Amino acid sequence: MRLDIDTITNLVSSSLPLSDWGFTESVKTDLIVIYNSQWCRIKFLIDRDMTKDYLHVYYGRLHALDNEQVMKWNGESCYCWHHHLDLRLALEFLDGTSPQIVYKWRRTPLPLFEDYFNSEFAKSIDNNEERYLKLHSLIWGRYGLRFFELFDLRRPDLWEQYLGFLEEYYRLKNLGFKSDIDPPQHQKC
Repeated sequence: MRLDIDTITNLVSSSLPLSDWGFTESVKTDLIVIYNSQWCRIKFLIDRDMTKDYLHVYYGRLHALDNEQVMKWNGESCYCWHHHLDLRLALEFLDGTSPQIVYKWRRTPLPLFEDYFNSEFAKSIDNNEERYLKLHSLIWGRYGLRFFELFDLRRPDLWEQYLGFLEEYYRLKNLGFKSDIDPPQHQKC
């Protein structure tokens, strides 16, 4: 199925409580719509391949660049948008789970995700993109302000704790392997 940005914008508006959290549209192109709040940014991106389109949701701090994944921050290259794989790590951090436990159970679905996708509610939603967006709505409802504050530039204390968590997680994940990923996966900004 081919997606267009107007369809995505409508789905986002009907699936997520954007106004409840003060999000307003700031950027819209053919493949991207970005919303800003006082805490963070959210990017909805249509990713196209030869036969299908996919919707990706990224969270960024207010300094995140519109069209770049990597930027310079405090003199270092870092990832400014946090994708769905980072989402699990962020939630585990907010739950107080140690990086060691997260690493140990990394191949096990997060109970929140598993419960949601196995629920009758999620199964009743025919549209994959809507189902995915409703998961984000569930996360917002479950974690509330704590989730958005994680990305807040006004909370450097929380951000530094999160970066320490990520560094330890990726140290465990890459133990015994030399990673050529540049910048390293734990370098977020």
